This record gives sequence, C-alpha cells and structure tokens, in this order.
Amino acid sequence: MRRKWLAAITVMLLVVMMSVAVSSSAAPSTYVHGVFSTSPLYVVDGTTGSSLTATSGNAIASWTENPLSSGNQGFFNAIVYVGTTKYEFRLVSLSSTTADQINGKFHIYKNNVLVAAVAGTVYGLSQPVGNYYKFYDSAYNWHVSGYITNRLDY
Repeated sequence: MRRKWLAAITVMLLVVMMSVAVSSSAAPSTYVHGVFSTSPLYVVDGTTGSSLTATSGNAIASWTENPLSSGNQGFFNAIVYVGTTKYEFRLVSLSSTTADQINGKFHIYKNNVLVAAVAGTVYGLSQPVGNYYKFYDSAYNWHVSGYITNRLDY
C-alpha cells in the first residue's frame, strides 16, 4: 500500500513539473509588429534644409524582431504631403530591426522623383497609439515623423 502511494505521488509530481515547464516555454513572445499613421507631423527636406509641417499623409511600418525563414523581416513606407508637394520615404533594404526601430537603406522621392538614397533609421515604433515615430537618415538631412494612430503586435 505504501509503495502505491509513493508511486502515485511521484507520478503526480512529474506531471505537475512537466506541465509547468511546458506552459512557461510554450508561450511565444511578441515579436511581430505593425504601426500605422494617418496623422503626419513634419518633413525635413534634405535638399533645401527646410523643416516643413505636413498637411496630410499615411505611413506604415511592419517588422519582426527575428528574421523569418523567408529572410523577410521589415517594411516601411511613408507618403506625406506638404501642400501639393509629395514626399515618399521607402525602405529598400533592411540591415536590422529591434522592438523599437528599423535600420536600412531608404529611397526618398519628391513629387515621384528619386532625390536621395540614404542609410537611416525609423524609431519610436514601440510607442503606444498617440505617440509618434520618427525617421532620420544617418547624416540627419532627411526627416519624416507622424503620430501613431494604430498598431498591431503579436
């Protein structure tokens, strides 16, 4: 009888220990992110040096903190208008990502004409809705920013 109780307790302890180990390691961490903006703030035109208040525009950033098996892990595009002048910031090659930023090479267009190919960083992406993201090129000549109006993290 004593042996049965000892065996039952041993099995029960093993089951409890295994369920705790599996449940704590099975929970994936959040590392896929999407940030959306329909409320741009500013553009700094790197060709003129002018700091301009945006009148309308949209931006989207989508990235993972870890590379996917396909190798893809990031996207950024911002189209911002200052009056009738259109600025577009496009991520064309990715160098790295974190929970807060996307680093890489960006093409910048003004009225659909490529005006710059620069290394840069989009950051502030971990902020909650209502805060803002920013992009600066590595020489701090070009800039775009906007309020985060929606986000999705999973």
